[in-house]
Amino acid sequence: MAEDPEWLTALLRCMPGAALILDGEEIRAVNSDLPVLFGIPRARITGAPLADLVVPEQQTALSQSIQRLEVSDACAVRLATNFQPLQLTMRRISDRLVVVSARSTATEHQLSAAARGALTHDAVTGLANRYFVLEELHRRLHRASAQPMALIAVWIDDLDSVVDQRGTRAAEQVCRQVAERLTTRLRGSDLLGRMDDRSFLALLVSDSDSDELKTVADRLRDEVSFPVEYDSTLVSFTSSVLVATIGPKPPSIDRIVSRVEAAGQKAVASGGNRTEVDHL
Repeated sequence: MAEDPEWLTALLRCMPGAALILDGEEIRAVNSDLPVLFGIPRARITGAPLADLVVPEQQTALSQSIQRLEVSDACAVRLATNFQPLQLTMRRISDRLVVVSARSTATEHQLSAAARGALTHDAVTGLANRYFVLEELHRRLHRASAQPMALIAVWIDDLDSVVDQRGTRAAEQVCRQVAERLTTRLRGSDLLGRMDDRSFLALLVSDSDSDELKTVADRLRDEVSFPVEYDSTLVSFTSSVLVATIGPKPPSIDRIVSRVEAAGQKAVASGGNRTEVDHL
């Protein structure tokens, strides 16, 4: 019975918080909370060895924990912008399958004033990091009093070229300026964070239609892409923007992340400096 896919889906749905099912050491299935906690799309989690999502120095300890079926030490998700400390609790349900519950231990790792916020905020820009953005996005989209909302994703198209031509510090200065411009442009109540090296995500309360949002996005793209001063010279770059209306039935975090990543890849492939409108 434990091997039946429908039974496994039902089991995961009943699990409190983030959970997954291991087949050996490979992730066979996850519930809707797991991609939010890991900050990774479901498609990139399912089918992968769990150890691949853990920093190398903890992979052996994790494998031993799976074999002994005990609570693991805190481990860190590798693919998040900032490593997310997690505690994993495991229980075997068949000869091959293991249920794993995951919870964040971020609040247990704020060891000093200097480190405070490092697990929830990006060190370069000071914005919320990928993990915090996705967790807060999930909370806002699913609260009972949810208002009409829109999503805006912004990419720095040619950040790699900035690194190649001007160095890492110049690229970091560009990211800081883009973050400041977005912060100034958005309202204090809007959610804004850095998803990875070159992309930012914002969630705002808005009942505007697609045409109005495209006008806003075009203007935002122009403002964000203004050259940045570094080392007494100007660094030029372009950006791309995805703006999406959100319907009355909130999309899953997995769908949002997958859509944003696909739009980012499309922007790069088309040469950047573009605005795309969507509905989620």
